[in-house]
Amino acid sequence: MSTFDVGTSGIDIWNTSRFETAGIAHELTYGGDWVGDDVETGGAAGGASFYTPSGKRNVSGAYIQDKLSWDWLEIIAGLRYDSYRLESDVGETSGDRLSPRITVGVSPFETASLSGLQFYGTYAEGYRSPSLSETLISGNHPAGVSFPFLPNPDLKPEIGKTVEFGVNYKHDDLLEADDAFRFKAAYFNNDVDDYIDGVTLSAFDPTSGCPFGPGIPICFQYQNFAEARIRGFEMEAVYDASWGFAGLSASIIDGHTISYDGERADLVTVPSSQVTGQLGFRFLKDKLTVGGEVQYNGKPKGNPVARDYTLVNAFASYQATDNLKVDFRADNLFDVKYTNPLNASATSVVYEPGVTLKLAATMRFGG
Repeated sequence: MSTFDVGTSGIDIWNTSRFETAGIAHELTYGGDWVGDDVETGGAAGGASFYTPSGKRNVSGAYIQDKLSWDWLEIIAGLRYDSYRLESDVGETSGDRLSPRITVGVSPFETASLSGLQFYGTYAEGYRSPSLSETLISGNHPAGVSFPFLPNPDLKPEIGKTVEFGVNYKHDDLLEADDAFRFKAAYFNNDVDDYIDGVTLSAFDPTSGCPFGPGIPICFQYQNFAEARIRGFEMEAVYDASWGFAGLSASIIDGHTISYDGERADLVTVPSSQVTGQLGFRFLKDKLTVGGEVQYNGKPKGNPVARDYTLVNAFASYQATDNLKVDFRADNLFDVKYTNPLNASATSVVYEPGVTLKLAATMRFGG
């Protein structure tokens, strides 16, 4: 028998102050957060209890950000401080970092047709501490295929550095009164130092630390890579009018890792490249909305077991009263058999659900 005792506590406090200085509008946001995980597991050697190893992890942060707006110029500048501490019988590790962010947006045109056009650029850094499972996973793989997991108490946190350039455009009353058109497109480049990913080690390699044992002669361990590079393009266009709405979005993502000795490998679990078209209609004085979407997903080139797939989904919502709303959604109408690359490895396939029906009702009490 395996036992799991998982406790998670957290708090998130923030506030936004709005004011002006010398004709410049400020939107100052500041706050902090903390999350603590306390995990205790037990059971026979090997098996599921080692996927969630015992230990404690505390992650905290504080941040401040100011959004400055003046005429055609918008600047967002911020700083975030992150720290973490992880403790277990295997060992302990900790770290902290200060991460900056700055975004500059320019709206250079004043004519009615181009006044809603904005160009922007962003540079931001981020910090992710290793999880309990990534650091402490151990024991043997459960029945079926037997091989050991190796803990890595020396795992370093990831540090991400992102550069993004893009354009936003908005235009109201485009084809008819009270309609709205929104468009945005962006290119991003995310370089992650000390990227964390799973590695298969060979017991025949005396430098790997992988011992010979029962089952196949390999081991699995989470390790740091010198760098991961993720690049992509995203686009979204939405038109909304009295009769309904239509939208088209697309994302193209590619990524690879670079080891400390310079070896390059395509990322296995990078998100699919995607193109989605959506169309919806409104009836009964806007109380009833029905529509559907078609979503094409292209497999990452670094994942040999994933495949391209297309999903067709449908949705509806009915605002019965001011205080009661009913929503219905049907995903994967044609029961496509597919795997999400984020939930698969280079050798195994985890299939997602087939036809999925969801019904929800939301009721508001009081005024």
